[in-house]
Amino acid sequence: MKYEKIDRKAEGSAGKQFAHFVKVGYNRARQVTGEKLGTAQRTDYDREFQDLCNRVDKHSFWASMLTSKVELVLQPNPAYRFEDFVSEKIGNEREIRHTYTEQLGICMLNAGSDMSASDYGQCLLIMGDYENRIGESEHRMIKSAFNKFVKPFMDAASKEGAINTERRTLTALRLDLDAAKNRVRAAKTAEEMKELEHFVDEAQKKFDEQYELTREILEERDQKNADMVVHLEDLSAVQVEYFKEAYDLAVEMQQKVMNRPTKGKEVRQRKVSSSDEE
Repeated sequence: MKYEKIDRKAEGSAGKQFAHFVKVGYNRARQVTGEKLGTAQRTDYDREFQDLCNRVDKHSFWASMLTSKVELVLQPNPAYRFEDFVSEKIGNEREIRHTYTEQLGICMLNAGSDMSASDYGQCLLIMGDYENRIGESEHRMIKSAFNKFVKPFMDAASKEGAINTERRTLTALRLDLDAAKNRVRAAKTAEEMKELEHFVDEAQKKFDEQYELTREILEERDQKNADMVVHLEDLSAVQVEYFKEAYDLAVEMQQKVMNRPTKGKEVRQRKVSSSDEE
């Protein structure tokens, strides 16, 4: 009998909670519908708070766009990008791969080794060495750009879930407050109005507390977003370093190619052979 009473109490408590949940959900849905139809009044956020929300939303949108475009530049292969995305999600490090320039250099070195007895092969060996070195520089740039730009933005984006949760909670409490106010306006007697005003005061208190909490979180995020400009500076510095090193290597490669010891030897030999036959 004792256990039966406990079970009944638990069932009764759960039933009340479910009924309360349904009632709150119904009131919120009714309030949203009324706002869309223009039949229900709503509490508007102040201009400063709305501007703060807009700044945070804009930064979030463009940060996501910029991050995806930078990743596209760093890794053009969509299959590899997907593999890297999965690796990040499960907490593994990204796979180290040869860049396309490194692959070109390796191919040139292999081809040059196979034809090393010719001027063509010697030219391939020179270019392959420098293309490989340019590719290694590109690989360092990719790693630095990811660590100094992409990763900080990804880390910031991962924290937006908590902010969005607080904003959704604020919206829900705002609906509760406006629904309570509208019920007071629809009250038919002074006694009913007085009873409903108690719910308004309670809803107002919860809303105000959540409003201040959400404002503080958004202001903190807004300041951190402004500080993210340092990562743009890092990205520009990484690119300058890479392009300068790649340019210097390309110039040196051209000089070595044009001044290679085997240049023109096979052509002269063929010409000499042709004159001897005559």
